[in-house]
Amino acid sequence: MKVKTSDLPGIGRSYAIETAQGARIVIIIHHTGHREIYYFKDPDQDEPDITLPLSDEEARQISTILLGVDYQPVTDDRMELLLKSIRIDWIKVEPGSFLAQKTILESQIRSRTGTTIIAIQRGVEMIGSPDVHEKILPGDTLMCIGKREQTQKLEELCRKK
Repeated sequence: MKVKTSDLPGIGRSYAIETAQGARIVIIIHHTGHREIYYFKDPDQDEPDITLPLSDEEARQISTILLGVDYQPVTDDRMELLLKSIRIDWIKVEPGSFLAQKTILESQIRSRTGTTIIAIQRGVEMIGSPDVHEKILPGDTLMCIGKREQTQKLEELCRKK
């Protein structure tokens, strides 16, 4: 990918990008913070196929998406390795189970099972990356990560005694 940068006196700065598919994208950042994105399917065209004006806030939000702040895709070979070795399971906590009314720390889930709780769904609320002091309630659904035999151990702890 080639990027060509140019100062635009009185306006801001321009970035011209050639994509791997041979298209051209031009991004203009104005001194005011506004951005304009121009897409040229054929890099020799004078008129863009798409023009996209963005406010500073819109541009920053889109950039966080493109940076992968919320979601980072995994390459096929890494995903295959990941799926062979670990899994993500959603396990419901039954009333009267060993875990009900205990915090993650008190229940010692990690040392007992080898799994890690990565989220708790409590009704419509989703608790991402729960603190070790989060109490596990009957009816919670635990989102956990581990090997199959580890998540099976957690399933046993979630069943009624």
